[in-house]
Amino acid sequence: MKIIVTLLLAAALLCGCTREPDRDASDMKTLQKTVGRERLLQTFSQIEPPPMGKEIMNKSDQEIIAWIKQVDDWTHKVLSSPVTGEMDEYAMREMQTQLGKVYTPEMSRRMIDYFYRRDSRIGTYQANSTKAMLGLRSEWGQYELHKSQPAEGQYKLSLTGRSKQDYSESVMHHESAYSVQGDRLIVSEFKTRS
Repeated sequence: MKIIVTLLLAAALLCGCTREPDRDASDMKTLQKTVGRERLLQTFSQIEPPPMGKEIMNKSDQEIIAWIKQVDDWTHKVLSSPVTGEMDEYAMREMQTQLGKVYTPEMSRRMIDYFYRRDSRIGTYQANSTKAMLGLRSEWGQYELHKSQPAEGQYKLSLTGRSKQDYSESVMHHESAYSVQGDRLIVSEFKTRS
């Protein structure tokens, strides 16, 4: 009887020991494709942030629309910088710093939280999906811009884009909010839906 109990305990221990390396091997593969801080900094050095001078709000509608698209494109490049779709904690902090050149800290955090999920088990951030992140990169035939100034040093932009194909029409709506800090604009809201 003692031999059977001993054999059962040994078998249980062996089964438990063989399962752990499988998880470790999976974690190791994940960590091998994780983009680190240095690599992300190298990528960011090649991505020029859009101009954020407050005089942008005094430009023509067409110039403001082109600028909004530039902010959108830059944001997409920053958020998709980890080419593997995965980054470590240090790289995520650098991404937040990079986004902070254009967005408020709160908006930067929300964007990362929306586009990445945190794997607390191994301490990495993984992209939620590979779909297009923001809707302004698509070409829309007509644009209509509405600009308002709800308070001194604050601006709101609302942009509608339309595209007709055969018998259907697609519509894109974009809303963003900006505040003036010194001589620069900082984005506090930036959302697009279609």
